[in-house]
Amino acid sequence: MSYQSLLLDIDGAVATVTLNRPSARNAMDRQLRTELKHAIDALNGDSAIRCIVLAASGAGFCAGTDLMERDEDADEDGYVTKMLKQEYHTLMASIAKGDKPVIAAVNGAAAGIGASLALACDMIVMAEDAFFYSAFGAISLIPDGGLHKHLLINLGPQKAFEMIALSQRLDAATSQQMGMANRVVPSEELLSSAQALAAQLANCAPLTLKHAKQVLRFAEDHDLFATMEEESVQQNVCFTSEDFKEGTRAFFEKRAPVFKGN
Repeated sequence: MSYQSLLLDIDGAVATVTLNRPSARNAMDRQLRTELKHAIDALNGDSAIRCIVLAASGAGFCAGTDLMERDEDADEDGYVTKMLKQEYHTLMASIAKGDKPVIAAVNGAAAGIGASLALACDMIVMAEDAFFYSAFGAISLIPDGGLHKHLLINLGPQKAFEMIALSQRLDAATSQQMGMANRVVPSEELLSSAQALAAQLANCAPLTLKHAKQVLRFAEDHDLFATMEEESVQQNVCFTSEDFKEGTRAFFEKRAPVFKGN
Protein backbone atom coordinates (compact mmCIF):
# COMPACT_ATOMS: atom_id res chain seq x y z
CA MET A 1 0.00 0.00 0.00
CA SER A 2 1.26 3.47 -0.88
CA TYR A 3 0.70 6.16 1.73
CA GLN A 4 -0.32 9.77 1.18
CA SER A 5 -0.12 11.01 4.78
CA LEU A 6 2.82 8.90 5.98
CA LEU A 7 6.46 8.35 5.11
CA LEU A 8 7.92 4.88 5.62
CA ASP A 9 11.64 4.18 5.79
CA ILE A 10 13.23 0.83 6.58
CA ASP A 11 16.86 0.53 7.64
CA GLY A 12 17.77 -3.05 8.47
CA ALA A 13 15.48 -4.23 11.25
CA VAL A 14 14.24 -0.71 12.13
CA ALA A 15 11.21 0.84 10.45
CA THR A 16 10.52 4.57 10.78
CA VAL A 17 6.94 5.70 10.22
CA THR A 18 6.62 9.48 9.91
CA LEU A 19 3.34 11.37 10.20
CA ASN A 20 3.44 13.67 7.18
CA ARG A 21 0.78 16.37 7.35
CA PRO A 22 3.11 19.21 8.39
CA SER A 23 0.81 21.97 7.15
CA ALA A 24 -1.81 20.74 9.65
CA ARG A 25 0.80 20.02 12.35
CA ASN A 26 0.00 16.34 11.72
CA ALA A 27 -3.54 16.65 13.01
CA MET A 28 -5.18 13.29 12.50
CA ASP A 29 -7.85 13.05 9.86
CA ARG A 30 -9.43 9.76 8.81
CA GLN A 31 -6.87 9.12 6.10
CA LEU A 32 -3.91 9.58 8.44
CA ARG A 33 -5.25 7.37 11.20
CA THR A 34 -6.33 4.69 8.69
CA GLU A 35 -2.92 4.68 7.02
CA LEU A 36 -1.09 4.67 10.34
CA LYS A 37 -2.99 1.62 11.58
CA HIS A 38 -2.32 -0.17 8.31
CA ALA A 39 1.40 0.60 8.51
CA ILE A 40 1.74 -0.49 12.15
CA ASP A 41 -0.17 -3.72 11.48
CA ALA A 42 1.96 -4.49 8.42
CA LEU A 43 5.21 -3.88 10.30
CA ASN A 44 4.06 -5.97 13.25
CA GLY A 45 3.51 -8.80 10.81
CA ASP A 46 6.90 -8.43 9.12
CA SER A 47 9.41 -10.85 10.65
CA ALA A 48 12.34 -8.78 9.31
CA ILE A 49 11.33 -5.76 11.41
CA ARG A 50 12.26 -5.78 15.09
CA CYS A 51 11.53 -2.20 16.18
CA ILE A 52 9.35 0.70 14.95
CA VAL A 53 10.03 4.42 15.33
CA LEU A 54 7.00 6.72 15.15
CA ALA A 55 8.10 10.22 14.15
CA ALA A 56 6.54 13.34 12.64
CA SER A 57 7.50 15.91 10.04
CA GLY A 58 7.27 19.65 10.52
CA ALA A 59 6.99 21.70 13.69
CA GLY A 60 4.92 19.35 15.84
CA PHE A 61 4.34 15.67 16.55
CA CYS A 62 0.54 15.74 16.35
CA ALA A 63 -1.97 18.53 17.02
CA GLY A 64 -4.73 16.07 17.87
CA THR A 65 -7.78 15.25 15.79
CA ASP A 66 -8.28 17.43 12.73
CA LEU A 67 -11.27 19.56 13.71
CA MET A 68 -11.54 20.86 10.16
CA GLU A 69 -12.73 17.43 9.01
CA ARG A 70 -16.41 16.85 9.64
CA ASP A 71 -18.34 13.75 8.61
CA GLU A 72 -21.90 13.94 7.37
CA ASP A 73 -23.19 12.07 10.42
CA ALA A 74 -21.12 14.06 12.93
CA ASP A 75 -24.24 15.64 14.45
CA GLU A 76 -25.85 12.29 15.22
CA ASP A 77 -25.86 11.16 18.84
CA GLY A 78 -23.25 8.47 19.37
CA TYR A 79 -21.10 9.49 16.39
CA VAL A 80 -18.01 10.25 18.47
CA THR A 81 -18.29 7.04 20.51
CA LYS A 82 -18.53 4.96 17.34
CA MET A 83 -15.65 6.78 15.64
CA LEU A 84 -13.35 6.49 18.65
CA LYS A 85 -14.04 2.77 19.05
CA GLN A 86 -13.69 1.88 15.37
CA GLU A 87 -10.73 4.08 14.46
CA TYR A 88 -8.70 5.35 17.42
CA HIS A 89 -9.13 2.41 19.79
CA THR A 90 -8.04 -0.05 17.13
CA LEU A 91 -5.03 2.12 16.27
CA MET A 92 -3.92 2.34 19.91
CA ALA A 93 -4.36 -1.43 20.25
CA SER A 94 -2.14 -2.05 17.22
CA ILE A 95 0.63 -0.08 18.93
CA ALA A 96 0.14 -1.25 22.51
CA LYS A 97 -0.65 -4.90 21.80
CA GLY A 98 1.54 -5.46 18.76
CA ASP A 99 4.57 -7.71 19.05
CA LYS A 100 7.12 -5.05 18.08
CA PRO A 101 8.34 -2.30 20.40
CA VAL A 102 7.36 1.18 19.19
CA ILE A 103 9.42 4.26 20.04
CA ALA A 104 7.77 7.67 19.73
CA ALA A 105 10.06 10.52 18.63
CA VAL A 106 8.16 13.57 19.89
CA ASN A 107 8.90 16.99 18.45
CA GLY A 108 6.93 20.11 19.33
CA ALA A 109 3.42 19.53 20.58
CA ALA A 110 1.86 16.15 21.22
CA ALA A 111 -1.62 17.51 21.84
CA GLY A 112 -4.91 15.79 22.50
CA ILE A 113 -5.05 12.44 20.75
CA GLY A 114 -1.43 13.10 19.74
CA ALA A 115 -0.44 12.77 23.39
CA SER A 116 -2.43 9.55 23.63
CA LEU A 117 -0.67 8.27 20.50
CA ALA A 118 2.81 8.94 21.90
CA LEU A 119 1.99 7.53 25.33
CA ALA A 120 0.62 4.33 23.77
CA CYS A 121 4.16 3.61 22.56
CA ASP A 122 6.62 1.48 24.52
CA MET A 123 9.34 4.13 24.76
CA ILE A 124 9.45 7.89 24.15
CA VAL A 125 12.28 10.16 23.06
CA MET A 126 11.41 13.87 23.28
CA ALA A 127 13.07 16.95 21.85
CA GLU A 128 14.05 19.50 24.49
CA ASP A 129 11.28 21.86 23.33
CA ALA A 130 8.61 19.15 22.98
CA PHE A 131 5.61 18.90 25.28
CA PHE A 132 2.40 17.01 25.98
CA TYR A 133 -0.68 19.22 25.87
CA SER A 134 -4.14 18.44 27.19
CA ALA A 135 -6.11 20.94 25.14
CA PHE A 136 -9.57 19.48 25.66
CA GLY A 137 -10.81 21.82 28.39
CA ALA A 138 -10.32 24.80 26.09
CA ILE A 139 -13.02 23.41 23.76
CA SER A 140 -15.24 21.78 26.41
CA LEU A 141 -14.19 18.17 25.75
CA ILE A 142 -12.40 15.50 27.77
CA PRO A 143 -9.29 13.49 26.84
CA ASP A 144 -9.74 10.32 24.80
CA GLY A 145 -7.63 7.60 23.24
CA GLY A 146 -6.63 6.44 26.74
CA LEU A 147 -5.10 9.74 27.90
CA HIS A 148 -6.98 9.65 31.23
CA LYS A 149 -5.29 6.34 32.01
CA HIS A 150 -1.82 7.52 30.99
CA LEU A 151 -2.05 10.73 33.02
CA LEU A 152 -3.48 8.91 36.04
CA ILE A 153 -0.66 6.35 36.07
CA ASN A 154 2.10 8.90 35.59
CA LEU A 155 0.82 11.96 37.48
CA GLY A 156 -1.66 10.65 40.03
CA PRO A 157 -5.33 11.68 40.22
CA GLN A 158 -4.86 15.22 41.52
CA LYS A 159 -2.25 16.38 39.01
CA ALA A 160 -3.98 14.51 36.18
CA PHE A 161 -7.24 16.32 36.92
CA GLU A 162 -5.44 19.67 37.10
CA MET A 163 -3.76 19.11 33.75
CA ILE A 164 -7.08 18.17 32.13
CA ALA A 165 -9.23 20.86 33.74
CA LEU A 166 -6.78 23.71 33.14
CA SER A 167 -5.62 22.53 29.70
CA GLN A 168 -2.00 22.43 30.82
CA ARG A 169 1.23 21.54 29.08
CA LEU A 170 3.80 19.06 30.36
CA ASP A 171 7.27 19.91 29.11
CA ALA A 172 9.92 17.41 28.09
CA ALA A 173 12.09 17.79 31.20
CA THR A 174 9.13 17.20 33.52
CA SER A 175 7.95 14.29 31.37
CA GLN A 176 11.33 12.62 31.76
CA GLN A 177 11.35 13.31 35.51
CA MET A 178 7.90 11.71 35.83
CA GLY A 179 9.00 8.65 33.85
CA MET A 180 6.86 9.44 30.82
CA ALA A 181 9.87 9.99 28.53
CA ASN A 182 12.96 7.79 28.29
CA ARG A 183 15.24 10.38 26.72
CA VAL A 184 15.25 14.16 26.17
CA VAL A 185 17.60 15.33 23.43
CA PRO A 186 18.32 18.46 21.37
CA SER A 187 15.78 18.94 18.59
CA GLU A 188 18.31 18.35 15.83
CA GLU A 189 19.23 14.98 17.35
CA LEU A 190 15.69 13.72 17.93
CA LEU A 191 15.22 11.34 15.01
CA SER A 192 18.78 10.01 15.02
CA SER A 193 18.58 9.40 18.79
CA ALA A 194 15.27 7.55 18.48
CA GLN A 195 16.59 5.46 15.59
CA ALA A 196 19.79 4.67 17.50
CA LEU A 197 17.70 3.48 20.45
CA ALA A 198 15.58 1.41 18.05
CA ALA A 199 18.74 -0.15 16.62
CA GLN A 200 19.79 -1.12 20.15
CA LEU A 201 16.43 -2.80 20.71
CA ALA A 202 16.62 -4.51 17.34
CA ASN A 203 19.79 -6.23 18.53
CA CYS A 204 18.10 -7.52 21.70
CA ALA A 205 16.42 -10.90 21.99
CA PRO A 206 13.17 -10.63 19.99
CA LEU A 207 11.28 -12.96 22.31
CA THR A 208 12.33 -10.90 25.33
CA LEU A 209 11.01 -7.75 23.64
CA LYS A 210 7.75 -9.43 22.61
CA HIS A 211 6.89 -11.21 25.85
CA ALA A 212 8.12 -8.51 28.22
CA LYS A 213 5.90 -6.04 26.36
CA GLN A 214 2.93 -8.38 26.71
CA VAL A 215 3.48 -8.90 30.44
CA LEU A 216 3.98 -5.20 31.14
CA ARG A 217 0.72 -4.37 29.35
CA PHE A 218 -1.01 -7.14 31.29
CA ALA A 219 0.41 -5.85 34.58
CA GLU A 220 -1.11 -2.40 34.02
CA ASP A 221 -4.55 -3.84 34.77
CA HIS A 222 -3.76 -6.78 37.10
CA ASP A 223 -2.37 -7.29 40.58
CA LEU A 224 0.97 -8.78 41.58
CA PHE A 225 -0.14 -12.39 41.77
CA ALA A 226 -2.03 -12.31 38.47
CA THR A 227 1.10 -10.81 36.91
CA MET A 228 3.25 -13.56 38.39
CA GLU A 229 0.89 -16.13 36.84
CA GLU A 230 1.14 -14.41 33.47
CA GLU A 231 4.93 -14.29 33.77
CA SER A 232 5.04 -18.04 34.36
CA VAL A 233 3.04 -18.69 31.19
CA GLN A 234 5.08 -16.33 29.02
CA GLN A 235 8.35 -17.58 30.53
CA ASN A 236 7.49 -21.10 29.43
CA VAL A 237 7.16 -19.89 25.83
CA CYS A 238 10.62 -18.33 26.06
CA PHE A 239 12.12 -21.33 27.91
CA THR A 240 11.04 -23.78 25.22
CA SER A 241 12.26 -21.60 22.35
CA GLU A 242 15.20 -22.14 20.01
CA ASP A 243 16.45 -18.68 20.97
CA PHE A 244 16.83 -19.71 24.60
CA LYS A 245 18.87 -22.73 23.50
CA GLU A 246 21.03 -20.47 21.35
CA GLY A 247 21.44 -17.95 24.15
CA THR A 248 22.54 -20.67 26.55
CA ARG A 249 25.03 -22.10 24.07
CA ALA A 250 26.43 -18.65 23.35
CA PHE A 251 26.79 -17.94 27.09
CA PHE A 252 28.92 -21.02 27.68
CA GLU A 253 30.84 -20.57 24.43
CA LYS A 254 31.57 -16.94 25.36
CA ARG A 255 30.23 -15.48 22.11
CA ALA A 256 27.43 -13.19 21.04
CA PRO A 257 24.13 -15.04 20.51
CA VAL A 258 22.38 -15.03 17.13
CA PHE A 259 18.68 -14.77 17.90
CA LYS A 260 16.04 -15.52 15.26
CA GLY A 261 12.86 -14.85 17.21
CA ASN A 262 11.71 -18.45 17.51
